[in-house]
Amino acid sequence: MRKVLISACVIGKNVRWSGGNKRYDKIKDWADENDIKLVPVCPENDLFGTPRAKIRLRQEGEEVKGIMKGKDIFPQLRDRCEQILLQYADAVGFIGIARSPSCGISVGVKNRGSTMKAPMHASAPFPTTEVNSLRTPQGLELFLRRIEKYESR
Repeated sequence: MRKVLISACVIGKNVRWSGGNKRYDKIKDWADENDIKLVPVCPENDLFGTPRAKIRLRQEGEEVKGIMKGKDIFPQLRDRCEQILLQYADAVGFIGIARSPSCGISVGVKNRGSTMKAPMHASAPFPTTEVNSLRTPQGLELFLRRIEKYESR
């Protein structure tokens, strides 16, 4: 069975900063149909628990900072994402959630003028996407093809 990491909030775990989730049950059906085990991960919850203060990404010079309660926690966040990816080295994909500073694929950064990939996407050796891209049959099929191509390398 293939392993695909998924933002824990997408499968209904109450790990968002506010204590809520972004449950999308149809992703479980797709995984079952394609012999995929969804492995929930949440770097932010691992580090700071839930509920927690919001993390705001901000560009300062050449550096991106993740500000939470006035402190830069981005190095911790990036390191935790890398640890998760090493822990699940046998994974073949990752499904994130939009606008998350750790799991978003196109996250806004104040003072940057552009978005960036959050650490779970930027550091992953395998295909990544956001759950919003998987709400259509075409999006699901495309991500599955990307996983299959990765597995055949």
